[in-house]
Amino acid sequence: MTIKKGSRIKNDKSYDEDKQNIISAIEEAIKELQECRDYFETVNEPVLVDYAIYKEAAARSKYAYLIKQAKKLNIKVSGFNIHIDEENVD
Repeated sequence: MTIKKGSRIKNDKSYDEDKQNIISAIEEAIKELQECRDYFETVNEPVLVDYAIYKEAAARSKYAYLIKQAKKLNIKVSGFNIHIDEENVD
């Protein structure tokens, strides 16, 4: 997973409420992914490492789902914030 600082989803004011909600959810999912990575870096007990891995996998799946929804709604993305190999998300 790669997170690029400064890349943003185009938050076009002409988008309706549903599209605005998807954009907000994607931005929250990006924050959640970063928090998962940060948490993983701080734990050292095997059970917590496993938990961190599963938590990140869930966050990646959520992000991938939201991106697919955004594409269906024709929401434009200016630069991909996170690269996820979608074959490994399911």
